[in-house]
Amino acid sequence: RQMCIRDRVNAMRLFIAVELPKAVRNEVGAALKELKMLSSGGRFVQENNLHITLHFIGESNDLAGAVKAMQSAVRGIRPFELRPAGFSSFERSGSRTAFIEVGGNTGELAILHESLQTALADNGFAREYRRFVPHITLGRSVEFNELVYAQLQETEFKTSFTASEITLFESVKEKGKLVYNPLHREKL
Repeated sequence: RQMCIRDRVNAMRLFIAVELPKAVRNEVGAALKELKMLSSGGRFVQENNLHITLHFIGESNDLAGAVKAMQSAVRGIRPFELRPAGFSSFERSGSRTAFIEVGGNTGELAILHESLQTALADNGFAREYRRFVPHITLGRSVEFNELVYAQLQETEFKTSFTASEITLFESVKEKGKLVYNPLHREKL
């Protein structure tokens, strides 16, 4: 299903991601609720905003270029299975980001990611050079101790899903909360 793309003069905050089906969002959302309860603070993602980021574009109004890149990137890519795999975190500049690792056919996901990087660069967007680590972000600046970390690592996930499209999102603030509006979906 294609979304209508609006002509915009102002730059929008854009990113391309794999959306999670409701059952997966619910299961990962349960882990998110547990993290909120056990941590002593952080900026947490809303359950409806959970996704697997493929590329953060940033401020841009080049919707046509982003869509063209998405169309090019998915050529030859077939749907593939993914699943939430386990709790983890990384620290950068003294701030901890908590996330759920992505398992399943991550080799095919890496091929899709690389194809998208190339297609975006061919369409004038900045290429990301850091190593791609597929994950579902739960929160940033999250504060928790090693006991909590060990407890969260015991979380088991039972859902999986077929990744069959990628989505271009606009990130906007509405009533003080981040909302991710889908602007375009491209089927694999």
